[in-house]
Amino acid sequence: MDVFEIIPNNFFNLLSGKNRSIYVNCLLELFRVYEQGSILGMDKEIARQALEDYLDLNPLEEEIETDDEETEWTNRDRANQILRRLEKTEWIDIDINNNYEEIINFRDYAITIIEALQEISNDSFYENTEDDGHEFRGYIYTSYSLLNSDYGEYGMVLDQVYKNTLAFVREIRKLDSRLKYYIKSIVDHSEIKDLINYLINYKSELMDKAYRRLKTSDNINKYRADIVRKLEKIQEDKFVMEILAKEHLVKSHNNYEMAMMKVNKKIDDIIDIYNSVSYIIDEIDNKNKVYVNTTIAKIKFLLSDDENVISKLTKILSFTAESVKNNQSKKALNIIRPMFTLSTYQQISKDSLYTPRGIYKHIENQFLEENDHGFDQTLRDEFYREFEIHYSEEVIQKYLDEYFRKNSLIKASDIINADMSDEAILRLLYILVYAGDEMNYYIQPLNNKINNSRFIIDDFEIIKGEN
Repeated sequence: MDVFEIIPNNFFNLLSGKNRSIYVNCLLELFRVYEQGSILGMDKEIARQALEDYLDLNPLEEEIETDDEETEWTNRDRANQILRRLEKTEWIDIDINNNYEEIINFRDYAITIIEALQEISNDSFYENTEDDGHEFRGYIYTSYSLLNSDYGEYGMVLDQVYKNTLAFVREIRKLDSRLKYYIKSIVDHSEIKDLINYLINYKSELMDKAYRRLKTSDNINKYRADIVRKLEKIQEDKFVMEILAKEHLVKSHNNYEMAMMKVNKKIDDIIDIYNSVSYIIDEIDNKNKVYVNTTIAKIKFLLSDDENVISKLTKILSFTAESVKNNQSKKALNIIRPMFTLSTYQQISKDSLYTPRGIYKHIENQFLEENDHGFDQTLRDEFYREFEIHYSEEVIQKYLDEYFRKNSLIKASDIINADMSDEAILRLLYILVYAGDEMNYYIQPLNNKINNSRFIIDDFEIIKGEN
């Protein structure tokens, strides 16, 4: 059936006008109250009051559209206008019961769309901060439990295992897509504050809630082998396969061979998914490393792009001075000379008949081979030693323990305070990166900002784990 034979023509008008954000937010709030009420519907007075309360807490920046000429509207007037708009666009029905009370119910297709909007806006699980929508464990464990049941409902079991497996894959794809979004954000943003804010959200939204759960408590390897073994056992059991084929006869136009083929394909598809999950997780694991490492590298580059130039030159000069002391002046000059050599190019007019000779250039990799990689290795070791001294896991843990002795919950703003030096920013960066089970502390974003003359970044809590 065509979807627009079910959905009214003006249904999506609510999502396309200039007040679409207002209507969607009010729609989600109204649906939250609706789900908590009676199964028979919601009294219109309760709906109006819910919208009025929401508007009191969330004042509108611009007035909603109306045909009335009233100059001043109360939030009660706005709530009534929103309900009229929802009814006109056929998101809700308003009926009158036997007690002459107006009762609101959402249309069936509207409920499906609202659930999708909730999930997209991460608003699906009200009052439940522990749940994040990535039900990896639920899907896998349900499949495992169904296959280990002895109810004999083979058709129902296979259908539910198949649906749960597809739902699991869907969650994996959503996680993968979100990772790509964060990786793309590195390219799209060139300010340190933006990169750090994205990293804070990444740690909270994906790492702590989805990625780490997938790698630890939701690790499907606990159930994967047994699920595959049970499915293979079903395929080998002719009696069970005949029962399953009979249940697929209607969908196969009473063709037994086609029904048997569909059953086998469904089982093979499930097995293939579970056998390939390790590869999928490895790909997600790799994307996680790419995002974290690239973000750190870009922030370091942006920090060093101005103030740290002097620091780097100091390191180079120190290296050169040490070489001179050891009577290796020529070697030192040969090592640092390529860093300051500028190539000269001449632009030839496209109309010129002259064809320039090819230029032979002594390329850098040849030079490094001749000089035994001196520049590359020596200065690289210097930078690694600096990292180990200031930003290793042991250093960061020791640094945080000083704060945790006083309080098990600290804010990034308490640590940064008035210090926004390069070292403070990098320390904050590694506090974010290392957060997790192994380091026994976690990140929780806050709505307020860390204001500083140099950066304005999102504040966050650092919560000590249980011992």
